[in-house]
Parts: sequence; C-alpha cells; structure tokens
Amino acid sequence: MRASYQEMFDEVRASERLKEEVRNMTKQERTQVVKKVSISFVIAAALAVILAGTALAAAIGVPQTLQEWFGKRWTEAGGPEEMPKEQAEMIESLVQPVGVTATNQGVSITLDSVTPSEGTLRMLLKVKGEGLKKIVRVGNCFVTGELTERIHRDATGRYTCSFHVEPLGVLEDGTQVLLLTYSVPGASCFLQGGDVDLRILNIFCRDDGEPVEVSFHSFLEGEWNFSFTLEPVEQTVLTVESAQVTAIDYVFNETRDQATQVERSITITDLQVTSTGFSYVLQLSPMEAANLSNNLDIQLEDGVTVMGLESAHSGFDLKRQGSWAVPIDLSKVEALYFNRVEIPLEQPKE
Repeated sequence: MRASYQEMFDEVRASERLKEEVRNMTKQERTQVVKKVSISFVIAAALAVILAGTALAAAIGVPQTLQEWFGKRWTEAGGPEEMPKEQAEMIESLVQPVGVTATNQGVSITLDSVTPSEGTLRMLLKVKGEGLKKIVRVGNCFVTGELTERIHRDATGRYTCSFHVEPLGVLEDGTQVLLLTYSVPGASCFLQGGDVDLRILNIFCRDDGEPVEVSFHSFLEGEWNFSFTLEPVEQTVLTVESAQVTAIDYVFNETRDQATQVERSITITDLQVTSTGFSYVLQLSPMEAANLSNNLDIQLEDGVTVMGLESAHSGFDLKRQGSWAVPIDLSKVEALYFNRVEIPLEQPKE
C-alpha cells in the first residue's frame, strides 16, 4: 500500500532563505500575573492565575486562520498593523477553506484551509488529542491526485519535493495550530486547481523543556488522510522577457566540504510575477545552475518589502519558481529586486 503513494525523489534543494525562515519560527512568549491578597488566598489565587494565565498567554497571538497568519507576516515585513483594504481582500480571495478532519489513535487533525501559489501549497492544520505532547514535525507527507500529473519531472519520471512544519502555537482548549508547507517543481500545478489527496505519516513530539533542535524526538506512529479539491486561481501577471542579473554561486573545494560565495552575471528569461509568487528560467547549462542561490524581493508603495521563497527544485532545474511570504496587491508594486539588482516590470498580461 505504501508503494502506491511513494514517489522517487531527486536531491531536495531548499533555498537558504527558506531554511532561514524555518530557523526563525515565531516563539510564543508567556506571562503570569499574581495578585496580592491574604497569604492563604495568594497561594490558591497564584496557582489559578498561573494555570489560567499560561493557557491564555499560549493562545494570545496564535493565528487560527491563514488570513491571520498572513497578517502577522505582513507586519513582520514592515506593513502597518491595519492591513490596507485591497491587500486584505487579495489574501481573503486566495485562502480556500477545507475543513476536513482525520482521526487516528485518538489524535484528530483538521485541515482547516489552504493557499496555493507557484509550486507551493500552504496548509493550516489544527491538531488535538488527549495528552498529546508539543508537535515538532511530521515524519513524512505526500500530496497526490489530479494536480500532481502536472508536476515537472526529469527524464526518469522523478520529481523533487520538500515540506516543513511550523508550529504556530496552542489554543486555550489545547488545540495545536501548525502550518504545513509543501512545494514541488511546476509553477502552475497548484494554481490550476484539481483534486488533491494529502497523506501525513507519523507525528514527532517533544516534552516541555526539551530543545526543539535535538536530533530525535518521540513520535506517534500512524497516518492521517485527507481529500479535497483546489479551486483554480486566475491572476494578473507582470512579465519581463529578459534581464541581466547577479547570481550567487557556491564554489566548492576539491573535497566538497567547504564552499565560497561568488557573484556572477547571468541572464534570466520569461520572468513572471503574480500576487502569489514568481517564476523564471536560467539561461545556463544544468551544471552551471547546480549551485546557484537567488533571492527575490518585491517592494510595495507603502514601503513594505516582501521576500520571495524559492520552491523545491533539483539543483539542475533551469526553471525556478517560488512564493511570496505574503500574497501581494500587484497594483501597489514599486520595484522587484533579484539579488539586489532592480528589474523593471512590464505592463500586466491579462
């Protein structure tokens, strides 16, 4: 049965920027308030306040929807606390509710909602179970179904994928909120919509006080399956036929245990920018493209700079794609930067 879900993957390449995003997961701060009264009352009151305050503090600031999560990313990008109406409407239009729940061994996972973009699918999960420890990550996940037929594959029929889980916090009722990000080659496979099957294998947890960084955590063995339909997303596209940019190449020594960053001038073509992400083609040989690392940023009128995160790809892929940290209102775009080199954007293509 497992073989029916298994894909043969090439070497997974996550961009340095994406790795940094995972390392910088938001940490929830907890506060406690103790009120002075009589000595006998203080002890009971302090215990009650600590317990209730801990649960409440754990829930404060925990996004319960993808819209709220994007809102936090918006302010982190320098945006005002109150998101502009057009920007909020853009995000609202891209979030697709799902509401499917799978239960195994007393642990229920609800796939709350999803947002597709170029090569990336963001999924908000809500997990609840009696005595469930803090979730660190999932053992594996597979996305199959109609849309995976459109994923770009190499000559052997293989494709590269990557995924990561970001714990967002715990609600007052003990529900753990997670963001699962799954990415593949093929800029439009998720945007075109279609039937989707998501399979999650094993949940890794940790005890309170145990470092997140330890190499091994206890895990709950099992699988959780979800089926849903992605609606197609129609978007305006800003295009650039060709541009000369600076790329960052990693040059390895003979033993390949150390690398030096070297800037080099390259040509990219067919650059496309949408409200959810971007794609472009490297005019290089596969070997020349193998160790390149590129960062895209987009600047909006109100001074907000939104980062681009490259999706999974083999190092030899010449077509690259990625998603913006926050979906953007294209009418507010002022500038696009490719490794700090500004690229003028042409008129939108309907």
